[in-house]
Amino acid sequence: MLAALAGLAGCGSRPDALPLPAPAGAQAVPLATPTSAEPSCATGLQFVEGAGDAAMGLRVMSIELVNCGTQPVELNGYPQVKLLDEHWQPLDVEIVNGSGGISSSAEGFDNPPQPIVVQPGERAKTAFMWKNRHTTVDPPQVSTHVDIAASPGATFQSLMPATPGRNLHIDLGSTGRLGVRAWHL
Repeated sequence: MLAALAGLAGCGSRPDALPLPAPAGAQAVPLATPTSAEPSCATGLQFVEGAGDAAMGLRVMSIELVNCGTQPVELNGYPQVKLLDEHWQPLDVEIVNGSGGISSSAEGFDNPPQPIVVQPGERAKTAFMWKNRHTTVDPPQVSTHVDIAASPGATFQSLMPATPGRNLHIDLGSTGRLGVRAWHL
């Protein structure tokens, strides 16, 4: 009998096994609806979420612009950003260039814009910074989708999560402020 139970327990995980329930207090992040296996490059640019850092309530998320087109792209300034909730509705937040007083410890956030050229196949970088602080009884502001444009007047498109099928998670709490770093290589 024990041998039979040990054999049923197995030593690995099954790909068809049901997921374990989340720990108490954990919040589920709904999945984005994938539109295709690979992001398209209809505009010649893609915006992709990079690495993040969430030390002591200060959040920093890197963003990459990928030139997937055939022509060089000139940048000199800050991307344009719209934060959207889980229903794709705009959040009432202030988007500021640089750190905007959010923190003085994020290296490079207040460097002035410099002209750069992104050749086909190359990448440029920017980053978002915010504090996750909640000091009101109102629900916290959480962005799960971001629309981004390379510069003022450029076409907005969705920021692609680093993991396909997963939504972004920008948890502003009640601070209502997002700092954006200038484009750099």
